[in-house]
Amino acid sequence: MSTNSLHITNGDSVLYSWKKAGLLGTHLAWRDVLHEGPVPGVLPLEELSRVRAQFLCDRGYGNPIKIHHDFEKRDAIVRRAGEFDEVVLWFEHDLYDQLHLLQILTTLRDMGMGSGSVQLVQSDQYLGTMIPDELMALLGKRRFVTSATSDSAARAWSAFTSADPAALQGAAADRFAGLPFLHDAFKRLCEEYPAAENGLSRSQKHVLEAAAQGSAPADEIFRRAQTREEAAFMGDTACFRVIADLSAQPAPLLAQLENGYDVTVLGRRVLGGDADWLDQQPMDRWIGGVRLTSEHHWRWDETTNAFQKAESHGA
Repeated sequence: MSTNSLHITNGDSVLYSWKKAGLLGTHLAWRDVLHEGPVPGVLPLEELSRVRAQFLCDRGYGNPIKIHHDFEKRDAIVRRAGEFDEVVLWFEHDLYDQLHLLQILTTLRDMGMGSGSVQLVQSDQYLGTMIPDELMALLGKRRFVTSATSDSAARAWSAFTSADPAALQGAAADRFAGLPFLHDAFKRLCEEYPAAENGLSRSQKHVLEAAAQGSAPADEIFRRAQTREEAAFMGDTACFRVIADLSAQPAPLLAQLENGYDVTVLGRRVLGGDADWLDQQPMDRWIGGVRLTSEHHWRWDETTNAFQKAESHGA
């Protein structure tokens, strides 16, 4: 392994393990909750990064100066990828990682780094929980990214960032060469749209169900909610944002008590299928390239695995 290698992964816990393992080269964490907020596909990397950084600032993900600086530094390193002897991508099976992988592969492809110039480690286990020896064993299983895989990633990224949710629906039913975990990840992303029956995303439903087990602080609700995922992808900060959304006026589904959060009367009605949250709560959010508002949005119907158009539905 060359000292002039670039290793890109999902977060800081992996970077720490790499250092303990003595992995040589430049280490880069791709920190972005792409499953949340605007990701319009018409923008080049740096412009999209400014959109993403501003969104994360507005959502309270950290210090604005640091967030913008980290994106600029990240993008500058990626733009120099061709200067490294090796580029190795390390990503997991969950939605958070799969969206990262699509963005990076598409960016490198657009830079002319196609077949034979990028290597990929894919894991169905969480990299952040592995000890250094386990991570180094994975390194030996890395494979070069083929043209077919690069083309698949670009096609999938285009579907994710499209302004038409039909593109995501089609991609969720598709299979992508070289990306074995993407099918399930896209299906899970579809479930982040408001559900046809109650207006809740699956993540929102999980949080409500976790609180319905008994009032608890936010960190305990996060732990409970994660057990409901086949492939957990949401960090605690993102979950706390969901809790804040569900607690917001004018129609809160969660109430903050002295000992934590509990489900409101309306929340129990929504969970029970007796009320639709979006009849009373305004909405303005993005999923990939699609903007959802109370007046103009789509619902995900789990029984048909299809989107339904919803017009003028809301507060």
